[in-house]
Amino acid sequence: MLRLPLTEMQASSGMFKSNAPLIWRLLILLQFLPGVLSWGKEGHYATCKIAEGLLTQEAITTVKMLLPDYANGDLASLCSWADEIRHNPRWRWTGPLHYIDTPDFKCNYDYCRDCHDFAGRKDRCAAGAIYNYSTQLSYYGLPASEQKYNLTEALLFLSHFIGDIHQPLHVGFTGDAGGNTITVRWYRRKTNLHHVWDNMIIESALKKFYNLNLAVLVETLRTNILEDWSADIPSWEVCESNQTVCPNLHASESIRLACKFAYRNATPGSTLGDEYFLTRLPIVEKRLAQGGVRLAAVLNRIFVPVQPSRLRMPVAQSWSKEGHILICRIAQELFQPEAAEAVKSLLPNYANGDLSSLCSWPDEVRRWPNYQSMSSLHFVNTPDQACTFDYSSKILAFGLSGTAKKMSALSVPSKSSSCSCCTTMKGQNILNPMHVGFTSDKGGNYIRVRWFKHKTSLHRVWDREILRKALDGKDMAAFQEYLHETFKENWKGENSSWTDCPDLLSCPKKYAAESIRLACEQGYNRVQEGMKLADDYFDSTMPIVAERIAQGGVRLAMTLNRVFGEHNQAIPSPF
Repeated sequence: MLRLPLTEMQASSGMFKSNAPLIWRLLILLQFLPGVLSWGKEGHYATCKIAEGLLTQEAITTVKMLLPDYANGDLASLCSWADEIRHNPRWRWTGPLHYIDTPDFKCNYDYCRDCHDFAGRKDRCAAGAIYNYSTQLSYYGLPASEQKYNLTEALLFLSHFIGDIHQPLHVGFTGDAGGNTITVRWYRRKTNLHHVWDNMIIESALKKFYNLNLAVLVETLRTNILEDWSADIPSWEVCESNQTVCPNLHASESIRLACKFAYRNATPGSTLGDEYFLTRLPIVEKRLAQGGVRLAAVLNRIFVPVQPSRLRMPVAQSWSKEGHILICRIAQELFQPEAAEAVKSLLPNYANGDLSSLCSWPDEVRRWPNYQSMSSLHFVNTPDQACTFDYSSKILAFGLSGTAKKMSALSVPSKSSSCSCCTTMKGQNILNPMHVGFTSDKGGNYIRVRWFKHKTSLHRVWDREILRKALDGKDMAAFQEYLHETFKENWKGENSSWTDCPDLLSCPKKYAAESIRLACEQGYNRVQEGMKLADDYFDSTMPIVAERIAQGGVRLAMTLNRVFGEHNQAIPSPF
């Protein structure tokens, strides 16, 4: 079944809406409530305190701006917030985000296999949460009016979960719930193995070596980072392929340490004393330090300073959510019975047969590890100023034709994400002129402009600003009716040319060629860096956007009618 990790995770928490006063009151109240902790408050405090000392000035400024006033700029003071709220009914859904369960005794971790909650919902684990909240924070540079995430929550969750994933038994065995069901004695006190690693090793260290002073422990770890571990810091900070976060690496480290140190000699009923404590404390201290160094590295990568020539924002998105919905609604009205039934059978049950409800899904998951490989399928980079398109593999057109070809071979549709992927590749992105833009400016992403009063990029103007200005608070049904009327009056005679293509490859080639021509004639034309775009630009481009949305709906319906119709096997394919 198709999963919506990013959307579901946010929708469950109400993160699309910010209610700051309520959140601050809740935060203050929860400082005085007990909770089931991970790493304990001391461990999370230490990790975040170490991170604070390693932040760049830009990151420090942004973190302080996101924290509530009563925190006095101290991130560490709120690093246990995610634990303190997890049993509150509103936040109970966050429970599985604190850990990862792996197969018993395997001593390895695999994201696709292990990152899910108790109900099997994918991406709901500590690693998935780190991907989610780092992605949310990457939107911090957008104007406040365009923010759809609560960035304070995102910061606190990310800081906490990076700490959690460094606790070895937060990536433990499924059968014992990461050591929670292994009853042991810590010296004379009855407890469980998970709690030993969360709290008791750190508490014992504070008593025996640090005079019950957490600040001394933090300072000792900082000294070790600068001296004993200094040669290791570059490898701790880096993520492969220049990724912002790398929780899979950290989870793999944790399960190996859990097998080698946490579970070893800790059988049910055993008493753990000095030998266990003194040999495991160095592991705990190093994981606290690694968590702090890596949290700082992540925040430094996210909160980079805005370059004068480039507005910080996510690159190469696609039509706004409203654009996706409109295209899919138009397509659904034009489905033949066979296509309508096939599409409905492919959609997950919670979509209630409504394709338009999931048309933004590929954008929402594109930065998740399972789907990062499809990111390049959202756009086509063409040679600067050439204003022509030449087909090559591993681009949006390839993604469309390849997905449609796979779907045409389905005699009995099965639950999969192919339907939604084809929807975005075919019906939406390739029809957006700036998704077939110039290579050097990433389809206008690096051309900074003003849209009326706020700063944005040329790509984003075409992705969403023009359409949102056209909607101007109106119901989408009214705009859809406008498209219907315009089709009857102005576009009806062009319908045959919209749907004319003999095979699966020539369709996207034709659409991409149209888009780059429009990008040159309408998108880039007379636009310069820093220019203000207002009524004149809107009036000249809005009809183009409206027509491309209408074409997207008609062409999506045409493709799916051909794929799922009785004659689908007769569709010629170049592959």
